Amino acid sequence: MRKLIYLAVGATPVLAGITTILRYFSDILPLASTEPQSVWRFEAAFLLTAAQWIALAVVALAAASIVVLLWKSNRARVL
Repeated sequence: MRKLIYLAVGATPVLAGITTILRYFSDILPLASTEPQSVWRFEAAFLLTAAQWIALAVVALAAASIVVLLWKSNRARVL
């Protein structure tokens, strides 16, 4: 249980950091403008977006696991 909490708490700042980078530096988004973009900007945007989705999945799965474990342990105490 403690490891899941550490995982969720550790992945949350990573998710927030990547989201902040993508939000405030919108010129690196893949489709931010109609001008042709350089390949490295497109690849950087792809990697940052992929990392953002992976961090979101890690946080969501860890949070769901924590909720299920707490619900199961609480249910076992009631019975």
